[in-house]
Amino acid sequence: MIEGAKWRRWVFFYMPLGIFIVSLLFPFYWMMVTTVRPDSELYRPWSAPNYAPFWTSHPTLDHIRYLVEETLFNTWMLNTLLISIAATAISLFCGLLAGYALSRLKFRFAGMLGTGIFVTYLVPQTLLFIPLADIIRNFRLGDTPWA
Repeated sequence: MIEGAKWRRWVFFYMPLGIFIVSLLFPFYWMMVTTVRPDSELYRPWSAPNYAPFWTSHPTLDHIRYLVEETLFNTWMLNTLLISIAATAISLFCGLLAGYALSRLKFRFAGMLGTGIFVTYLVPQTLLFIPLADIIRNFRLGDTPWA
């Protein structure tokens, strides 16, 4: 009886969990291998006899060096960091004020109003992006940090 439970645990828990973890982590592994792979190995055809898709024999940091030195990656990353921090701070501040105000409401439909506001958070953000994109286009803010 104990051996049967151990066998079932391996088949129904550990093996699916292992497959799940490997399938989730494999894209990150592939990105790391591709990052350090030289161009000669990167563009080698799949039918080549010495092609090793899951490992690189001569790792290099040339692609990372090119990204940092020859492109505007650092500027783009700083811009993304600043805008994400500012958007998060604004959202937290507004949410804090709104949450406090809603918790202090004492009128007949206050509970329903709070529930209605909570339900609007369940609307997919892709649906909210369509009218927001229209507003950004109308005010010509498309290529500015205000977008």
